[in-house]
Amino acid sequence: QCVADYLASGGSEEELMALLGKALLREDAEFHTFQMVEAGFRQCSLLRDPEERKLIFIARARYLAAHSPTSRASGQTYQTAVRLHKGEALYAD
Repeated sequence: QCVADYLASGGSEEELMALLGKALLREDAEFHTFQMVEAGFRQCSLLRDPEERKLIFIARARYLAAHSPTSRASGQTYQTAVRLHKGEALYAD
């Protein structure tokens, strides 16, 4: 939503690309994530329709968010793995 609002208010696509690039580097991303973000940037450069470019920017931001877990999410992933390793049920019926 932040990306959509930013672009709708006339925000710069170049500044948004720079910000998403910084987020990518900050999150210690894997090679595949770099490829996906770069592909989105390249796709934006080929599209002329601002609405289509907006969708690509939103998709890249969502992809980064989904592949950049918070500290809390990382801890939850660890706890889930430990419980599964011990044979515990994750959910009760």
